[in-house]
Amino acid sequence: MGIFGTRKAAYAATALAVGVALMGAPPATAAPKVTSAPDVQTPSVGPTAVIDGVPYVGAELRKQYDYDYAGCKNPDGTTPNGYRAEWLQDGVPLPPERQGEVLQLTPADFGHRISLRVHPSTPEEPNCPDATRVSPGTAPVKASSRAMGWTGRGNFEPLGRTADGRLILYPRTYTYVPGSCEGACPRYFGEWDEPRQTGQGWDAMGIVFSPGDFDGDGYNDLLATDAAGNLYLYPGDGNGGWLDRRQVGQGWNIFDSIVGPGDFDGDGYNDVLARDAAGDLYLYPGDGAGGWKPRSKVGQGWQIMDKIITGGDMNGDGPVEVFARDRNGYLSIYRADGTGGWESSAMLSGGWGAFSDIAGLGSFGHQQYNNLFAVNGNGDLMTYSTGASTGVLWGPYGPVGAGWNVFRELL
Repeated sequence: MGIFGTRKAAYAATALAVGVALMGAPPATAAPKVTSAPDVQTPSVGPTAVIDGVPYVGAELRKQYDYDYAGCKNPDGTTPNGYRAEWLQDGVPLPPERQGEVLQLTPADFGHRISLRVHPSTPEEPNCPDATRVSPGTAPVKASSRAMGWTGRGNFEPLGRTADGRLILYPRTYTYVPGSCEGACPRYFGEWDEPRQTGQGWDAMGIVFSPGDFDGDGYNDLLATDAAGNLYLYPGDGNGGWLDRRQVGQGWNIFDSIVGPGDFDGDGYNDVLARDAAGDLYLYPGDGAGGWKPRSKVGQGWQIMDKIITGGDMNGDGPVEVFARDRNGYLSIYRADGTGGWESSAMLSGGWGAFSDIAGLGSFGHQQYNNLFAVNGNGDLMTYSTGASTGVLWGPYGPVGAGWNVFRELL
């Protein structure tokens, strides 16, 4: 499928002392930290529903049922839906309009825990659980990450910048097909929407990247530097476009790489990592309202890397992962500890110098595990996955598109 076709380390970093943030807009009063959400519901003992998905604003959570519910019957004797499951926020049922097989998380869910309460409608059935159950709660819901896309639907949606400064968005629509796993398991089927241009003149900007939702409105944003080193926020409008930009920093021309890892320090807000010419890596924590908290130095020796890639939370465990390619083409993974430092690192494989671009854009299958994407020498877009483990990278899979070498970079 052509890109303009139809429907298309080993270098461990160490946490060091807190410094002073580069000057920017004064921080606004931020919402309560995500970690303050109480875990008010205690999971029931025994069979219950489980939640599939990731707890980010914009993400979709889905109901999945334990095999113990396979024997439940409706009053007319049919299976397998002889039960009723309702979504809870901090133990309190969400309003009727938010009940259904799929729950899309909104800014109102930020900082709260989501769980499911299951009521069997035919408890007299011998093969049906005989009591109301409550599932384990999610982790507190975090700000929307880059993986949630650009159109407010929580979808995998690549955005590319061409050499002549155009931004091209590739929206993707996913259809949820419920299932019980007796025949077909629940799954998503995805199709490309028509690509569309969402900007021009971006060749005037230096480094461009997405931090996810940086200003707290629930939609993903872009950050970009100009030739003078000023840093600008381009707020996303939730439909693939942009609201008026505003300056959020100056002096950022001291950095040769700036990326958005997602929530690096565990407060629920999205952050920025920046590397200077000496190879020192700095964390600039976002305050959740378009401003900054004090920076800290979180690594050194990163000058050996020619590309830093942020994939978000690759394995669904909460903390984010960062990838880096060294100048010999070896790719390493760095696991954040969720509190502003690093847990571990590992070299994954060599040969990554053959790719013109590598990016973390979300989950192609609309699942809880994000993918890594790479553009090979033919311009094919390939996918890689870590699954539940970040120690091994599986792939390549695809291609999922052709002609992607027309882009200067994927954002």
